[in-house]
Amino acid sequence: MISPRTASLLSLGALPAVIYYTIATDLIIAISAVNVLIISAALYLAFSPIADDHDHTAHA
Repeated sequence: MISPRTASLLSLGALPAVIYYTIATDLIIAISAVNVLIISAALYLAFSPIADDHDHTAHA
Protein backbone atom coordinates (compact mmCIF):
# COMPACT_ATOMS: atom_id res chain seq x y z
CA MET A 1 0.00 0.00 0.00
CA ILE A 2 1.20 3.49 -0.80
CA SER A 3 1.55 6.03 1.99
CA PRO A 4 -0.37 9.33 1.85
CA ARG A 5 2.90 11.29 1.73
CA THR A 6 4.04 9.33 -1.32
CA ALA A 7 0.66 9.81 -2.96
CA SER A 8 0.93 13.55 -2.42
CA LEU A 9 4.26 13.55 -4.23
CA LEU A 10 2.58 11.82 -7.17
CA SER A 11 0.50 14.96 -7.62
CA LEU A 12 3.65 16.48 -9.11
CA GLY A 13 2.89 14.32 -12.14
CA ALA A 14 0.57 17.09 -13.31
CA LEU A 15 3.50 19.45 -13.85
CA PRO A 16 4.62 18.19 -17.30
CA ALA A 17 1.15 18.72 -18.75
CA VAL A 18 0.87 22.19 -17.24
CA ILE A 19 4.34 23.16 -18.47
CA TYR A 20 3.57 21.91 -22.00
CA TYR A 21 0.28 23.79 -22.05
CA THR A 22 2.07 26.93 -20.85
CA ILE A 23 4.66 26.71 -23.62
CA ALA A 24 2.13 25.80 -26.31
CA THR A 25 -0.46 28.48 -25.56
CA ASP A 26 -0.19 31.39 -23.16
CA LEU A 27 2.27 32.22 -20.39
CA ILE A 28 -0.55 33.19 -18.02
CA ILE A 29 -1.15 29.45 -17.63
CA ALA A 30 2.11 29.35 -15.64
CA ILE A 31 -0.04 30.23 -12.63
CA SER A 32 -1.40 26.68 -12.86
CA ALA A 33 2.11 25.31 -12.39
CA VAL A 34 2.49 27.39 -9.24
CA ASN A 35 -0.88 26.10 -8.01
CA VAL A 36 0.19 22.49 -8.58
CA LEU A 37 3.36 23.11 -6.55
CA ILE A 38 1.43 24.77 -3.72
CA ILE A 39 -1.15 21.97 -3.55
CA SER A 40 1.55 19.28 -3.64
CA ALA A 41 3.52 20.97 -0.85
CA ALA A 42 0.38 21.43 1.27
CA LEU A 43 -0.59 17.76 0.91
CA TYR A 44 2.95 16.63 1.69
CA LEU A 45 3.01 18.72 4.88
CA ALA A 46 -0.52 17.74 5.88
CA PHE A 47 0.35 14.04 5.79
CA SER A 48 3.71 14.40 7.55
CA PRO A 49 4.04 12.79 10.98
CA ILE A 50 3.50 14.98 14.03
CA ALA A 51 5.76 14.79 17.07
CA ASP A 52 3.68 14.45 20.23
CA ASP A 53 5.67 15.97 23.11
CA HIS A 54 2.70 16.52 25.44
CA ASP A 55 1.86 14.34 28.40
CA HIS A 56 -1.94 14.21 28.38
CA THR A 57 -2.22 12.46 31.75
CA ALA A 58 -0.43 15.22 33.69
CA HIS A 59 -3.47 17.55 33.60
CA ALA A 60 -5.83 15.16 35.41
